[in-house]
Amino acid sequence: MSGDGTRFWVGASTVGALGSPARGIRPLDVATDGTTTLGDPVEVGENPMFLAVSPSGVLGIVHELTAGLVSTWTIDGDTVRPFGGVGGTGSADPCHIAFDASGAWAFAANYSGGRVTAHRMVPDAAADAELFTEFSGTGPDTSRQESSHPHQVVLDEARARLLVPDLGSDRIRIVGLDGLPGALHGADETPDIVMHAGAGPRHLVVLGDVAIVANELDRTASVVDLVEGRELASFPVDERVAPRGLGLSAIRATRAGTVLVGDRDADALVALRFDADARTLERVASVPTGGRHPRDLHVTRDERFALVADQASDSIAVVELEAGVPTRVVSTIATPAPGCLARLP
Repeated sequence: MSGDGTRFWVGASTVGALGSPARGIRPLDVATDGTTTLGDPVEVGENPMFLAVSPSGVLGIVHELTAGLVSTWTIDGDTVRPFGGVGGTGSADPCHIAFDASGAWAFAANYSGGRVTAHRMVPDAAADAELFTEFSGTGPDTSRQESSHPHQVVLDEARARLLVPDLGSDRIRIVGLDGLPGALHGADETPDIVMHAGAGPRHLVVLGDVAIVANELDRTASVVDLVEGRELASFPVDERVAPRGLGLSAIRATRAGTVLVGDRDADALVALRFDADARTLERVASVPTGGRHPRDLHVTRDERFALVADQASDSIAVVELEAGVPTRVVSTIATPAPGCLARLP
């Protein structure tokens, strides 16, 4: 979009498992005053649940299906054109995608397949997985932690590696990138970061030499030392909320020093204050979004607003921020089953 606003692309579920079936992905513009403009759906294939934009502007999509797929696109205004062909992950239910710093590789977390797959970004070539690393392990929650469940891939650029929250095994998996293009280096080369039992780590953000981890299963947020490779402590996100078995979802850090977390048990956006010296977290606000099942969240570039994708209520909440702290919902956007908010640079 023109001006000082922020453009997002909205990923969504097309299969109707939660929320109404969507027709594709959609562009969404947010002006500096919070006014929003939602574009028409663009069909990109079945179940485009998570999106990411590479440093070179390529849009990567994981299609969360039993036969997992990755597709890549060139953004062209309010639509997209194929960049490369659709490729397979060779694994099940890819739920997150991220790029390396060069944009030459995309990495997918395959939730049901227990794998991280690497996909080379080449124009007009299928984005099939060229490399993979596979995990195993379990946790104490036998209904959710019966096997490894990689839920996210995050580039830890300072240490040339990927961080992979594994909900099924209570670990942050470490995947080295120094072996590319020949190999992905897994836990045999660098030890995993072990989380407390039953945490169910889902998503994390990197803040220098620490990571803040949203633990889906036990509703805590952990501070992890990335240099020492260990969990320092965990903190309840909101003890006032009765668990409903849905837990926490996405997490984002703001330049203002707050960490925003989606709370699906409360259908709310929670703000935590991170004390970098004490390495502690403290809840400073919790704002109900007015929707149901906050799956993803992001902030505008000026950090005046947070957007929360409430998948089950077919809506996106626009939440006002003051110094990174959510204060109130200023508007709600109707769109089917939003699952991801990918912000353009």
